[in-house]
Amino acid sequence: MTEKQFEELTNPEIADNEDPIQGLCAEIGDVIQGVYNSLLEGREAQLADETSPLDAERENLAQESADIAQAAGNLELILPASERVAQHEADELLLAGKLEEAEAARREYEEARSAPGAMKERQRQITRRIEAIADEKKSIAKHVFETWFTDLQRVIRAAERGLFIELLDKAHDEMYAYQDRHGLQGSSLLIGSLSTGLTADEHSVEWKSGQKWYSGRRR
Repeated sequence: MTEKQFEELTNPEIADNEDPIQGLCAEIGDVIQGVYNSLLEGREAQLADETSPLDAERENLAQESADIAQAAGNLELILPASERVAQHEADELLLAGKLEEAEAARREYEEARSAPGAMKERQRQITRRIEAIADEKKSIAKHVFETWFTDLQRVIRAAERGLFIELLDKAHDEMYAYQDRHGLQGSSLLIGSLSTGLTADEHSVEWKSGQKWYSGRRR
């Protein structure tokens, strides 16, 4: 094996860009990136699908509360005058002997006078419902995250098995089996340290990332 061939084996980055192996490596990277992007898209789509009805309800409630506030304000402004008019009408009806009509006028005014209180109670109900919607959205977000995490974990562990067990372990065993089959022990073709060159060295971003994850540290 020439020095150049050895370097290409241990440093795939310097291999010929037209090498079909490089193309295969690019495809593997694209597949992994595509799977990850699909998981993200699925997560956001699920979140939007489950929370959009709540968002619409919250928007409608907020608009209703604003309308009530405006109507209540207007009603409180005219309420004193309405009371005087209603009382005058009731008095005239009483004087005319129309007792039932006078009582009806009085009840109508009492209903109008109680309207601001009912409006404020409805606003309190809206506030409680908006708070409940926020809690529901948090619950949905947690559920969606847990689903996404489970799917992501399955993909990552499948990739780990593919890399460590199906590729690295088998490649390591095959290297030494090949050496034994052809009597190449101790030759310059295969040496014990060659298998360590299959993975990126300690100066690479790949190695540093692997150390971060597999040593249990998270930054």
